[in-house]
Amino acid sequence: MANIEIQVLRPQDWHKYKGLRLASLQDAPDAFGSTYQKEVNFAEAQWRVRLDVEPQSKSILPLVATSDGVAVGLAFGMRHNPNDQTIHVYQMWVAKSARGYGIGQLLLQKIIDWAVSLDADFVSLEVTVTNFAAVKLYQAMGFKAELALAPLREGSTIMVQTMSYKI
Repeated sequence: MANIEIQVLRPQDWHKYKGLRLASLQDAPDAFGSTYQKEVNFAEAQWRVRLDVEPQSKSILPLVATSDGVAVGLAFGMRHNPNDQTIHVYQMWVAKSARGYGIGQLLLQKIIDWAVSLDADFVSLEVTVTNFAAVKLYQAMGFKAELALAPLREGSTIMVQTMSYKI
């Protein structure tokens, strides 16, 4: 896999984002708090607003990974409010065809670097406990598991674990 680039998504990239997000929800339905059925019918405005940094009361870093110009990965960094010392990682996903090439590490490193630039103390994410490849990636990047488990979604028997990275 050559020419891997990590770029920030903007509102005009909504169609690319929509395609990646829906692909991720179909590929890994047990990895996300949301579902394909919930998001497939979102209007263009809903996709655009997710990528629009300006009106947000929180800080966001929506990222796309491309390989030779083809979008193959997605991750969102988010600071929920200006005083929050934790940056959260959401929507982390790499296409099956692009796994094993370090794209997940590049996406996470971009979010960690952003967290450092914001003087945050931690980067935090949730991972499905049975997603061993993701857990291994996060551990390799220096994330530590917290003890408490929680259901993936309301009524779900699938459990997620919070992992944190100390800056």
